[in-house]
Amino acid sequence: MIINKLNTNMKKNETLINKEKTTGIATVLGGLLIVLGIIDFLLSFAGINLTSVLGPLSRFSPIAFGLLGSLLINSEKD
Repeated sequence: MIINKLNTNMKKNETLINKEKTTGIATVLGGLLIVLGIIDFLLSFAGINLTSVLGPLSRFSPIAFGLLGSLLINSEKD
């Protein structure tokens, strides 16, 4: 009985040890979107509009990039 409990506990510990932390695609893509939002925001002070295709909505593109990036990063958290 005691040996059976020890074997069960050892198997649980093995599964916890074997779990590897990996960075998913969504996390990487989310980080890139946040960086793109920061770059877009900073370049707007220099008069460079990266998202001129969007027309008047381009003034909100850094906010959109940041929000989408944070959503992607938080989507993979357990």
